Amino acid sequence: MSRLIITFVTCFVMDNLLVSFLPIDPIVSYYRAIPNVFLICLAFFTFYDKGIRPFIFAFIFGFLYDVCYADLIGLYTCLFPILTFIMVRFVSQTMPINLLSMMAMVAILVMGEESIVYFIVNTMKATNMSTWTFIKYILIPTAFFNMLVTIVLYPMLKFQFKIYQKKVLNDF
Repeated sequence: MSRLIITFVTCFVMDNLLVSFLPIDPIVSYYRAIPNVFLICLAFFTFYDKGIRPFIFAFIFGFLYDVCYADLIGLYTCLFPILTFIMVRFVSQTMPINLLSMMAMVAILVMGEESIVYFIVNTMKATNMSTWTFIKYILIPTAFFNMLVTIVLYPMLKFQFKIYQKKVLNDF
């Protein structure tokens, strides 16, 4: 269990580190890519544990995400468990665990999460960005960037969660 917590905390911190240390902005500085390493880790975890633990991690780290990174308290606390429910209930039941399916799922998941956040922020009139500008300059680069991060993290997360899955199966 401690390896699992360390994995989640590492992915949580990597969200901020990627923003700070990587030149995520492409050649033209209008484009922005938002790393979602924790969401990628949570998506992987839902394939290996279909119980209550993914919801607990989603809620706890959603709250931490609100406190550390977001201006709206409660946004990610509610959003991460909802996305986890959708993944556990529908996606992880039908998709195989391989790199291409994980990249596709991460792209759809990240695009859904960023769209919901944009909708809420736009509804509150906290941004004046048009929908087309958001899609062109933030949503699409974010999806591609997180797909590239998925390629890098896939072997490490798969190894960690397979160890976790074997340990859980041996406990029963």
